Formats: sequence, C-alpha cells, structure tokens
Amino acid sequence: MDDLYQLLREDAIELESKFRRASIEGKGTSQEIADFREHALQDFVARFFPFPHRVTKGKIRDAYGSIGDSVDCIVCNPNHPYTVDSHGKFRLIFAEGVDVAIEVKPDIAASAELIRGLEQGISIKALKRRNAPTLMRGGWSYDRAFHVPYVIFGMRCKSNPLDTLNEIAAFYASRGTPPLQQADFIAVNGVGLFVNYLDASMYCWGNKDSTSKHTGWFFEKWGDDTLAGFIWRLQMLAHASIKMQDDLLPYYLQPKVIQGVFGANP
Repeated sequence: MDDLYQLLREDAIELESKFRRASIEGKGTSQEIADFREHALQDFVARFFPFPHRVTKGKIRDAYGSIGDSVDCIVCNPNHPYTVDSHGKFRLIFAEGVDVAIEVKPDIAASAELIRGLEQGISIKALKRRNAPTLMRGGWSYDRAFHVPYVIFGMRCKSNPLDTLNEIAAFYASRGTPPLQQADFIAVNGVGLFVNYLDASMYCWGNKDSTSKHTGWFFEKWGDDTLAGFIWRLQMLAHASIKMQDDLLPYYLQPKVIQGVFGANP
C-alpha cells in the first residue's frame, strides 16, 4: 500500500533524526545517548504492536533456568504475566511471553559493535520455549518457533552492505553456530535487511531458480523502504502465542519489488 510505505519513509527520516539528537541530548554520557536511542525505537515498534502488547527492555529467562543478555527492546505478547513494578518496569521477562527481542546497534560498520550484537543474540537464541506457539507460517520453520526471535536494528553498516553480509556469515561459520541459534534478521535504516533464510521457502523473490542455494544469510536491498521491510519481517516471526487469524499488516506491507537480493559469500 503506497500510503503506508510513504508514511514509513517519513518515519525513517524521523527515527534517523532522533538518533542524531540523542548524541546531542546525551552528550558526555554514553548511557544517556543509548537510552534516548532505545526509547526512540521502542516508541516506533510499540505503534505496530499496540496494547495489550507491551514494549520493555531487560533480560529474558526460560523455564529451563537460562537467562539471556539484556536486550534494548522486547515486545511482550498479551499472554505475558503483568510482572511490572510501580515504575512500569518488568521485574521478570519469560521466554514464552516474548514476541521478539530487538537490540539497538546504531553503527554495525564497526566490526566490534556488530560482533557484540551477534554474541548477544546467541544468548537469546539459546533460550527455549516449552511449547511451539505456532505452526509453520511465513516460511519460518516449526523448530524455530521454540526459540525467541532476535533482531538487530542499526543506522549504519559498511559502505558496501555485502561486506557486512559476509562478515555476519563468517562470524557464525567461524564459531560453528547452528542456523537455529543465529539472529533472525538485522535491519539497517535506509539500507536494507540482512536475513537468515533458515529454509528455501523464505526466499520469496521473483529471481528464484531451481539451481541456486536459497538458505543461509541474504541481503535484501530495501533502501528508503527498509522500515517497511523491518515491520513486515517482524510480523512474520514466530510470535509467543497461536493466533486465530493472520496479522493484517503483512497484507499492506507485502513487497512486490525490492532493489535486489544477494547471498553471502564468507
């Protein structure tokens, strides 16, 4: 839907501005800068996961005793217990009640920043839900539904996005990380999405052919429409509860054409 895409392009500009303003408003205190940026993304995400969803930050734990690293933006499903203190902060966050965990890494052109985000993700993907909350949907496999979805959101990557793509794939290859324990996708505003195609059904683009490999890490070049792709991919994740009907936003965000899709070559 053109109107929705146009509004999201404006949102992308506004979000970029808020990230820049955070550097001024929190100048001298890196934690304040990070807080301002986290709040900007949380406010944006909350518009597409409205109440009774809740958006917070913190550490997620599972029923097996594991606790993941702290994450900047966590979307709690309506089924999550209201474990909130008088200041609105979640005391405990449970894996079975999390739709998605999103880490803010503004500049993943810096290898150290990218690696920190990927390492955080491994701790999140190691968390297990007791039961799979959904059947196969949107190309996401049934096995992946047992894992908490993990996403990174940034504003900058390397000048050639394929260098970042290959760096992501090389990171996981060097550690032998199974695909199910890798991040679901990484969004870079104004550039595109780096997506973990767990199985070939996730490759939904027109240039698919029977001889090509369509699993692994791919870069989807969305350009100015990256926020639309970000929301679309968030909607297609395996959320924390079975839904009686499909989400409505994918009908309006389903892309007909993007600028290109490129596979990793680590």
